[in-house]
Amino acid sequence: MRELRLRRALTLEDLHELIRQESGFEISQPTLTRIEREKRSVYDFEVVALARALRADARWLLGMIDELPEALDAPPPLP
Repeated sequence: MRELRLRRALTLEDLHELIRQESGFEISQPTLTRIEREKRSVYDFEVVALARALRADARWLLGMIDELPEALDAPPPLP
């Protein structure tokens, strides 16, 4: 997740705001940090929110596919 967030030139604050806008709920910056560091599990609804905010395939975030589909490889709108 961190790799893609940095590729998109997003800060944790940007990602937090995109998740709030796209999904209507909050994932705090400390929680995002713990997720990135693999110190916290991710719930199914959080995977969906992260995929929407990062414009990524949820399967890629879950490690089920190796390549991010090109159609999704576009930066999200900044808040």
